[in-house]
Amino acid sequence: MRSNPMPDRSVLAAPIAPLRKILQDIRASYWFIPACLSVLAVLLAWGTWVLESDEWMPEMTLGRDAARNLVTTIAAAVIGVAGVMFSLTLVAVTHAAGKYGPRLIGNFMRDRGTQWALGIMVATFVHALTTLILIDGVSAASLRLPVLCSVGLAFVSVGAMIFFIHHVPETVNVSNIAASLGQRLTRMVRAEIDEADARDADASEIPDRAPDLQPEPPGAGYIQAIGVTKLREIADEHDLIIRVEASPGSFVTPHAPLLSVWGSADWDEIRSDIDATIAIGREPTETQTLTFLADQLVEMAGIALSPGVNDPFTAITCLNWLGAALTEALEYEGGLDPKQSGRVHLPQLTFETIYDHAFHAAIPYVRDDRMASEALIAHLRALSTRCDGRARRTVLRDMRDLSSG
Repeated sequence: MRSNPMPDRSVLAAPIAPLRKILQDIRASYWFIPACLSVLAVLLAWGTWVLESDEWMPEMTLGRDAARNLVTTIAAAVIGVAGVMFSLTLVAVTHAAGKYGPRLIGNFMRDRGTQWALGIMVATFVHALTTLILIDGVSAASLRLPVLCSVGLAFVSVGAMIFFIHHVPETVNVSNIAASLGQRLTRMVRAEIDEADARDADASEIPDRAPDLQPEPPGAGYIQAIGVTKLREIADEHDLIIRVEASPGSFVTPHAPLLSVWGSADWDEIRSDIDATIAIGREPTETQTLTFLADQLVEMAGIALSPGVNDPFTAITCLNWLGAALTEALEYEGGLDPKQSGRVHLPQLTFETIYDHAFHAAIPYVRDDRMASEALIAHLRALSTRCDGRARRTVLRDMRDLSSG
């Protein structure tokens, strides 16, 4: 029989897929690294008082007032520069999102260089502020190590500022953006092929009857993560056959099943565990969603070819990286060869799936631009010599359609 979830049940009820979603959100935030470095700065400021020792520290010539003025200057200067850096970051992100596509904001938010630069500046300010709080409570002789640490962090902050000034223009360089997306897409294609090769093709057959359980999402949203390992553990432990109905990145709505489960089990006991293997959010992410990266490259190409931008070279760059990923899907270790294994049946990623999100989706944008259409036809011609069967017929059809247009 079909069993529906309670209305107030959430797929984020247990720390399986939700934990992965939280890690994704942390990865795409500007607060996590600065917050961690700020805590470390407080610990460092406090630790310097503990480590202070007359035996190994040189005599300090600064008095209490001079030390206070120096640390105050460091704190004021660093937080001022940090504010300017944050403003530059917002300007760069806004510019890139408007020119290359709003869905690229996540790529800038995940940039580790910017996160570390902001984190170092904020941590230096927090350390100096903590030192100022502690100055009045200790003797002048105990100010040496804390003040030296503040000065040292100030020099590190100068280096972070120089790095940041060099790094921001690189992050909004269209070639770097396209290359970063293309390289990640290629790596994910290779990882998918390696994972498929490692699977045991001996999969359990799906029963020829209606599922015994079909969990549904508590609301509409995008599937951001699927806890495949946990699903397999549940299936093996309770002798279940599970079919995942929606792949990562798919938009799901209430009353549409996420999973189909066959077997005999105490559903009340395992229901929360099964629900927690899938995390749903407001937007798709590239984690477990290879096609999302292809969508971003197509979006960049489409915006580049819009009348207001008219930049075919950017579009061609995006097509080149899409072509590289599709070639990997055909050539790397024999190409994509989807196969099921075990008791959990997952949506299979094929060359045709990637192709539909890449070149086939780009055709409406490049059709009216001679340079971009010629570049795409060249890629299609190269792919047609590498693929066969249905994939080759699809590529040849698109090539004829683009050539005749």
